[in-house]
Amino acid sequence: MSKSATVSGIVAKRLLLPGTAVCNALGTRNNSGDYSHLVHMPVNSLIWTVAGVIAMAFLV
Repeated sequence: MSKSATVSGIVAKRLLLPGTAVCNALGTRNNSGDYSHLVHMPVNSLIWTVAGVIAMAFLV
């Protein structure tokens, strides 16, 4: 079975990149028995919330 890249998959990878980078730096991987999702969620939330606030500050 061949892997095909979809637009949604590419966009999702880019949006989740900060959390993935932090997990890789901490040495946690996306295993089912791992708690890496507890690192992904706060990191991605923090990064994208700050980016949104900064973007809105420049737009308003």
